[in-house]
Amino acid sequence: MDSCLVKIMTRKIVFPDAPSSWEVLFNEERLSRLNAIGEFSLGICDDYPEPEILIERIGDAKGMISAWGVSNDVLEALPNLEIISFIGLGVASFFDLAEAAQRGVTVTHGLSAAPSVAEHTMALMLAASRKIALRDRELRHGIWNDLPIFDLRGKTLGLIGFGHIAQTVTPLAQAFGMNVIAWARNPDPELALNYGIEFVSLEALLASSDVISLHLQLNEDTEGFLSSDLLRSTKSGVVIVNTAREQLLDEPSLIELLKSGHVGAMATDVFNEEPIPGEHPFMELDNVVMTPHNAYNTPDATAAMCDVVIDNLEAYFAGTPKNVAT
Repeated sequence: MDSCLVKIMTRKIVFPDAPSSWEVLFNEERLSRLNAIGEFSLGICDDYPEPEILIERIGDAKGMISAWGVSNDVLEALPNLEIISFIGLGVASFFDLAEAAQRGVTVTHGLSAAPSVAEHTMALMLAASRKIALRDRELRHGIWNDLPIFDLRGKTLGLIGFGHIAQTVTPLAQAFGMNVIAWARNPDPELALNYGIEFVSLEALLASSDVISLHLQLNEDTEGFLSSDLLRSTKSGVVIVNTAREQLLDEPSLIELLKSGHVGAMATDVFNEEPIPGEHPFMELDNVVMTPHNAYNTPDATAAMCDVVIDNLEAYFAGTPKNVAT
């Protein structure tokens, strides 16, 4: 028997922590692609599994699809693992990439949720500017409150970070008549021209934006990026939208500024602790709009993400890794 064929037949690929909603995605075509790489198995888990369960399910697999991430202790117990294909973005929130690299484990990420997250960003922006959640709650309690809301048209949207999601948000915001500016560590004049935006300094963005939307990856350089001082330098009444990671900003200062009204509203899909505790201060603030970290979770997006994680595994075992997290 061909030695390459033997290798493929004995190679194991696992998805040990698949959300139950993903089970239906593994149709005949996708299973065929996975089984062409190696012997594939699927484990259902709707919450982060205990390390012992993960280790048992992964075993001596060389490839792994991951929904919840793995700790360094789990990595240490998996000497045969070569690649982890993560189903989403923000990989650094779920893995110690330096530890993985030291152990020779390649970690890849998906990019296909960008359109869904961009739409959700706009939905949160509209919900905050139009006070939709608050007005809905009031009406259900018999309160008819027609106090003013505000238009997005003519307002300035400041994008912090200008990756795939921010780039997808840009034409949506422009369709509402917003002026879009952005800050990025490495501003690209060609991107600015293509998207009809201006890259500005962080200080200028914070001072002039009516709406600020966060689109940075979380890592050791960006944790706490929007410090207390930077938050206080924002335009009075600013709306902050966060579909990235809550750890990017100083939450205690944000809460203080929401209470004072300096930050007019916060619309967020992400939290420091998930699920958000019932006693969290956000729960008592009428100028906070929240969704349960589900911006990416549409049938179209999850199907596309499933294809990307398989693409990443195929590329790695073909010797041409792509979408590698760094």
